[in-house]
Amino acid sequence: MPGEESPVRTRIEGNQIVNEAPRPQFEDVADVVRHQLSRRSVMGGGAAAMAAFLAACSGSGSYSDKPANDKPVATKSIQIGKANIPVPRDQTVIVGQVEYTVFDSFNGMIPNGSPSGAGVELSTEPLFFLSFATGKLTPWLATEYKYNDSHTELTMKFDPLAHWNDGKPLGANDFKFTVMMLKDRPDLFGGGGDLKEFVKDVEVTDEHTAVVKLLKPTPRLHYNFIAAIAGAPINLMPEHVWKAQDPTKYKDNPPVRSGPYKLKQAIRNQKMFIWEKDPNYWNKAKLDPKPQFAVFQSTSKQLDQASLAFERAEFDVGSVDEQHAKQLRNTGYPNLVTTQFHDPNPRVMWLNCDPSRGVIAEPKMRQAINYCLDREKIGKSIWPVEVPPAQYPWADYPTNDKWKNDELANKYKFEFSPDKAAALLDEIAPKNAAGKRAYKGKEINLEIITVSPVDGPEYAMANVLKTDLAKVGVAATLRSLSGSVHDQKFQRGEYDIDSNWAGFAIDPEQLYSDWESSKAQPIGKNAAQKNKMRFRNPEFDAVSAKLSQLDPESPEAKPLLDKALEIYFQQLPLLPVIQTGYPSYFNTAFWTGWPTDDDSYEVPLNWWPHFIFVLGKIQPTGQKGPA
Repeated sequence: MPGEESPVRTRIEGNQIVNEAPRPQFEDVADVVRHQLSRRSVMGGGAAAMAAFLAACSGSGSYSDKPANDKPVATKSIQIGKANIPVPRDQTVIVGQVEYTVFDSFNGMIPNGSPSGAGVELSTEPLFFLSFATGKLTPWLATEYKYNDSHTELTMKFDPLAHWNDGKPLGANDFKFTVMMLKDRPDLFGGGGDLKEFVKDVEVTDEHTAVVKLLKPTPRLHYNFIAAIAGAPINLMPEHVWKAQDPTKYKDNPPVRSGPYKLKQAIRNQKMFIWEKDPNYWNKAKLDPKPQFAVFQSTSKQLDQASLAFERAEFDVGSVDEQHAKQLRNTGYPNLVTTQFHDPNPRVMWLNCDPSRGVIAEPKMRQAINYCLDREKIGKSIWPVEVPPAQYPWADYPTNDKWKNDELANKYKFEFSPDKAAALLDEIAPKNAAGKRAYKGKEINLEIITVSPVDGPEYAMANVLKTDLAKVGVAATLRSLSGSVHDQKFQRGEYDIDSNWAGFAIDPEQLYSDWESSKAQPIGKNAAQKNKMRFRNPEFDAVSAKLSQLDPESPEAKPLLDKALEIYFQQLPLLPVIQTGYPSYFNTAFWTGWPTDDDSYEVPLNWWPHFIFVLGKIQPTGQKGPA
């Protein structure tokens, strides 16, 4: 019967015990194991969206699998199970992933048009890769980009070797087709937006060179073609495939892309996608992964069952949660590698700055709230794994170091100090005769909301803050709201504090431009993801407007970036709380060379296109799977 296991048979191979019993077929699994890695929108504060944003940083060692005083030496033998795949196990990397529902379409421009995290990223290449692990920008399909002095033209040059996986050449004509098609199609994912605002036309000067003519100056249009957080906002489409298709209906199956893997098979009843190396891959001289196949498969809804599959090396990536990983470490399991990575979005408290909300609009009130945030406690005991406090409103990646200013950070140092909070509150909201803090004659009662469930970390963070606010006389309510209800209140400004997340992809102006006064809507009107805290500061607006016209790494931009940062520290429209750490899990039974805390050579997230460089690095161990 489907889902029924046959009797277990074992044999010894080297020092491994091989379990020959197949485990249940995945078509019997109705739901998926709760995923360990959160996926959030780039700018934060909205409902969960597209792909998660994680990237590497040096770890604190809390996830290390190296023996320590309280960690046994890894000596345990493992029982290798029979992976439920139709390709050779020793030539295959198997990734445990989310519950798949789409199997016959790979059109990422429409809702439910493509499966998320199903391996299509291994076939989809950007013009440039930006690695948050190393800070390195790597030209890929394009060899370079260049603006003219006035930033009214952007020239893209393409690698003459590049071609699609159907053998057709890839170059400037595909770039022009993609940009001009998406420019006037805001109904498509990736359409409208920057292309509509800035692009006038694209001129193809030769088959490898395209010149974008801009409607107005911008130094950031190329951001749309960089895979930084997850994939690039815009990926090239082959003109010869798409020019005769309706992009709202075409399924792009099998997907015509340019990466080193091509779709071999999608098996709906096993919730599985099988990708095979393209023998004609155009960039094999630079990237030639050892795995012949990459299988992406939904994992069991049962945490115990999913983790047992990892323990038996039926998965190489994922399929285990931190609780079960700890159990494996404690029993001396030898094949687990756990690597720390930080989400691009630190956890933050969004503070509503609209005067109609009362005392929360006072900068001194926001500073008082900041003094009531016990970041050390939250980072050590609230988040599922230990993480460092945050002071800057961005992730602590090497790529972001250039935006920091330690002198300003020390001048406006974040510290937990209820006494300093109370002193500020005494100035703006002294206690009334009843012993309650009041602002302009009205007793304070702050409204804190979060999209996190009551057992989630963002809720727990807010609850710690609520408790510490009460100790200095500030009453507050805390509510967990469902996604749609939360998003409506958040976008409409119907809150005082929101326990959430925020961040950016490449430079701070992406964040600052959303905070300009012109983007602040009245309370009750949808903010449309812009300036959700209703921050208004003319001096900040002027700085942001100048930054929008400058290359962020130019000498002229640095003093403006510092000025914007200082205004931020003075006004505190949102409060960074902690960096967001997540562990990634790898099994070394069949493949070694995974990223580690000591060698974080690339972002290892399997639903990011960067994962292709991990597959390009790992090596086979020689282990064979059960017959």
